Amino acid sequence: MDKNSCNNVYSEKQLVSCAKAGDSKALSLLIEQYSSIILKKAKSFTNICGIDSEDLYQEGMIGFVSAVYSYDEAYNTKFSTYASVVFTRKMLSALRLVSNDAENFSDSILSSEDEVSSLNPSVEETLLYSEELSEIIEFSKTNFSKMEKKVFKLMLFGASNQEISSILDTEPKSVENAIHRIRKKLRSRS
Repeated sequence: MDKNSCNNVYSEKQLVSCAKAGDSKALSLLIEQYSSIILKKAKSFTNICGIDSEDLYQEGMIGFVSAVYSYDEAYNTKFSTYASVVFTRKMLSALRLVSNDAENFSDSILSSEDEVSSLNPSVEETLLYSEELSEIIEFSKTNFSKMEKKVFKLMLFGASNQEISSILDTEPKSVENAIHRIRKKLRSRS
């Protein structure tokens, strides 16, 4: 697409194409469109390791810009889904560096965003929480089906049910059923 033809573009698909072609205005519009989503995600992870939400937001923005330039329509995935996974992974990578323990950190994002944002745990509480979640990860390795493992992994990265459905190229109902089975198995492990 010609850089000059990108001046009055409104669809996200066209904005991505224009940004990839070097149109800084299109990139700015995309960043503006996603900045609040990225900030919300950054704030939801902030209390996990004590990292500043602004730093995490910057990591997310780097991931987002990377997603703009690396997105390919051949993925058969909506840009919003792809970008969300890429910027979330970028934030998780930054958190792993801070946490010094990637597996325990991955475990800690199992809780809902509301729970995470309200937590301000002591060191002792964090250790107990990490140990319990490590047990959950171990349990998942031996008790989940192949589909459940894929869904569970995407849940750990903060993907929504719709995003998981799109990424795995499966029906939303299949994802909902897998999540139901995962929750049931996790409850039965006690």
